[in-house]
Amino acid sequence: MNKLFIATAASLMLFAGAAKAEYQLPSKGEIVANYDALQSLETFYKDMETALKDEDIDKIMSFYSKDYLHRGITKNQLRFMWLEIFNTYKDLYSIHAFTRIDVNNNDAILNCTGALMGISKNEKDYEAIDRWIMQNHWISRIGNEWKIVGGATHSGATFKQSTQDAHPLF
Repeated sequence: MNKLFIATAASLMLFAGAAKAEYQLPSKGEIVANYDALQSLETFYKDMETALKDEDIDKIMSFYSKDYLHRGITKNQLRFMWLEIFNTYKDLYSIHAFTRIDVNNNDAILNCTGALMGISKNEKDYEAIDRWIMQNHWISRIGNEWKIVGGATHSGATFKQSTQDAHPLF
């Protein structure tokens, strides 16, 4: 398992450079998944980052399940949120520091601290569009593809010092 974990960790860190994304894996003891599941999750996040970079709304929406729901936000509402982000920002990329990955058959929970970054179309510097701390990304394999089905409550404070922030994007 140690060699598989090291190979997977190295490949996750390597693919991050292609579209600016930054990823950090949890320690080996915090991963409950086999090699194939980790590889498919790697592909999922890589493809999502490419769609983000390309601002491909249809591709981005394909990463969410048709019955996606997170704190009352539906997939249809999420589409409008992404369109507003695309209208306001450029050079988008995400940062994900995973602290636990737990895959059980066709369901996965990835505990993550991260941010969505971009440059306002009227500015020159990157800013955090969204930030989350200890957010659970709930993902299910539907057919042969992973889909985001929703999220869970925070187990820590956000940058706004509120546990009520939605953070529905990832």
